[in-house]
Amino acid sequence: MYYVIWEPDGSELTQGIEDYLRNAAIDFKVHVVNGSTTTCQDAATQLQVPLKMIIKTIVFTDEKNSPIIAILTGDKRADKRKLSATVGALKVRIATPEATKEFTGFEVGVMPPVGHKVRTRTVIDQNVMTQSKVYGGYGIPKVLIEIGPRDIAKLADAKISDISE
Repeated sequence: MYYVIWEPDGSELTQGIEDYLRNAAIDFKVHVVNGSTTTCQDAATQLQVPLKMIIKTIVFTDEKNSPIIAILTGDKRADKRKLSATVGALKVRIATPEATKEFTGFEVGVMPPVGHKVRTRTVIDQNVMTQSKVYGGYGIPKVLIEIGPRDIAKLADAKISDISE
């Protein structure tokens, strides 16, 4: 069952995520906070949860400029070599903020784990899967989604792998 603690502002971005999750019958909650949620530490502080329960969704590109989404816990950093090997790329690099928005429809710092503009190869770090629920961006500042990592993996048809340093 989904639960919206705050009704989103009605923007196309947040409404699209909400509709996507409801149509997929995914349990989720939306949390609105008073302070910044731009960094994982900010989000953990706002929700008063451990950093490992916060997820970051990072867009990378491969040598062909194809997007790859990596989802990691807030206490980990992506290992580009591991990510490259996992997706079969020669190398990957973090996408520019402009490319990130172009590929996903969302800004860096508020990136949700699902509901992107186009379906994108997604890899979830194995550490994310040890949590029963995680908190990530919801597409706009000061708003976070609470969702099960297995639901993220299912919706994104994600590969689970060790991609953290």
